[in-house]
This record gives sequence, C-alpha cells and structure tokens, in this order.
Amino acid sequence: MNKSRIESISLLVLFAGISLLLFYVFSPFLQVLALAAVFAVLFQRPYQRLARMLAGSETAAAIIIVALVLVFIITPLFFLGIQIFREAQGLYVAAQGSGAQYIGSLQTAIETPIQRLLPGFTIDINTYVGNVLAFISSNLAALAYQTFFVGFETFLMLIAFFFFLRDGAGLLSNATGMSPFGTTVTANIMSTMRLAVRSVVKGTLFIALLRWLFVGVGFYLFGIPNAILWGSIGGIIGAIPGVGTPIVFVPAIAYLFLQGHTVLAIGLTIFAVIAIILLDNVLTTYFFSKGLSAPQIIILFSILGGILFFGPLGFIFGPLVLSIFLSILNVYSGITTRASPSEKNAPD
Repeated sequence: MNKSRIESISLLVLFAGISLLLFYVFSPFLQVLALAAVFAVLFQRPYQRLARMLAGSETAAAIIIVALVLVFIITPLFFLGIQIFREAQGLYVAAQGSGAQYIGSLQTAIETPIQRLLPGFTIDINTYVGNVLAFISSNLAALAYQTFFVGFETFLMLIAFFFFLRDGAGLLSNATGMSPFGTTVTANIMSTMRLAVRSVVKGTLFIALLRWLFVGVGFYLFGIPNAILWGSIGGIIGAIPGVGTPIVFVPAIAYLFLQGHTVLAIGLTIFAVIAIILLDNVLTTYFFSKGLSAPQIIILFSILGGILFFGPLGFIFGPLVLSIFLSILNVYSGITTRASPSEKNAPD
C-alpha cells in the first residue's frame, strides 16, 4: 500500500470520526436547526423582496422577518397553549367534582338505548374520562414545568432562523461546490428539495391551522364544551390522511344526539361534511400534489413515524423527510434515464 493511499484512508477515517462527533455535538439541537431551516425556506422569498426594498440591507430584512414570525406565529401559539392548558385543567377538575353528575347523565344517555337490546350492558365512562383527562393534565403540567427550556429552544431557533435567512445563499453555494455529485446535479437536487419543502410544509401547517379553526369554530358554534381544547386535539388527529377529519367530528355529533340536541347534531354534520370536502379533498390535494406525490398510506405512516421519532413536530418533519427522499429519488431517476441511451449505444 503506497503512501498516498494510506494518507487517503487515514483522512477518510479521521473525517468519519469527526463527523460522528460533530453529529453528537449538534444532536440536542437538530430539531431546532431543522425548524429554523424550514422557516428560512418558507420565508426566503419575502426576505429577498424586503432586502431589495431596503436597498440591499440583508441584516435589517432578516431582523424584520424574524420579528414578524415571532409576533404573528410564535406568540399566538404560546397563548393558545396556555388556553389549552387551562381548559384541560378545568375539565379535569370538573370531571372530579361537579362534572361527575354531568358524566353520569351522559353515561345513562348511552346505556339506556343499548340496554333495550342488551339488558346487561354497562359502561363506566367516569373511569375512562378520568384516566384520559388525568393523562392530559399530567402531561400538560410537565410541559408547563419545561416552559423555560421551550423558551430557550425558541430563542435559539429564532437566532438560527436569522442566520439561515441572511447567510443561507452562501451556505448553499458552499455546499454545492463541495458536493461530490457535481454542480448541476446538486443544484437540481436543491431546487427540487426547496419546492418539496415549500409545498409540504405550507400544506401541513396551513391545513393544520385551517383544520384546528374549522373544528374549534364548529364545536363552539354547535355547543361542544371546551371547544379550543377539543378543537386542538381534533386538529392533530385530523392530520391522519383520509380518515382523520371524520374521526374528529363523529364523536361530537354522537354527543349532541345523545344529549337530545338533534338540530345541533344535524347542523354539525352538515358543517363536518363541508370541512371534510374542503380540507381533505380540495386543499390537501392542491398542496401535496405539488411536492409530495405518494399514496395516502405512505403519508400516514410518515406522519405517525415522524411523531414517534421527532416528537410533536413530527407531523411536519415526517412528511418533509419523505418528500426530500422522493425528490432525490426523482432526480436520480432523471439522471439514470438520461444516461441510459449513451450506455445502450456504447460499444461492447
């Protein structure tokens, strides 16, 4: 083995070791950096327009965009989380106190029609509801204790968002120059990935916001208690492709029927049909057809797997990883397709 080969292998081993060590150094902040990068891609065009309006002052433009995101996106989400926490705590207290009578009446309303067919049928709703609410309350309380860490990570995300906005073009240019795939192929991959990020993340966030709005407003208008809490939970469950939104509305409609509010139940049913058609069939298809062409079952598992792997932000990161994978696969397929005619004509 000659000296140059030994040097190459040693350099490769050293690079692999340092890369692994660097991964562990950055691993506590991977989600923060990934979220900052996603925001940078989403707001790159407004940032560029603003920078041109400010005569090329990129730093000022980045500061303004970050401030707008903080005021109009992050701050409302913070207060929404506080309200959800309060409603969950209030519902838990009500279920343990005066709400016990209400739950008892609900249990009677469910058991009475079923016992006409099955005389021995009973259901202990109080226990089930208590366990569910206790789980929600305990987890939200744990989240409240971690408010400082959440705020610190948000602060770091905003800093990374600022630098990705201002210096992102230079970072991508350096990455393209060092890529082993060549400038043209790497630029094609980056362009496809940016399109996928914009369409998937915009679709995920926009549809999630609309779903929460539809569910919350519908529950509030038709008399479902704690509409913000259940609307938020419904917005998360509704992210399951194809079946999520109906699963959210069916228990609420059944609740209204069992309480004897037939007109309200019919009204909520009509409202649910409109929401399902608009959210699951029109808007979802519009957004995801531009950046994520995959069967719904694959998208479903990308959402569920993303939540299990990344945590609460997995409903964004899961489809995002899938879209990036499919984008790279499409670019590779295009390269091999263009290369195949020359291979066929090559002499044996």
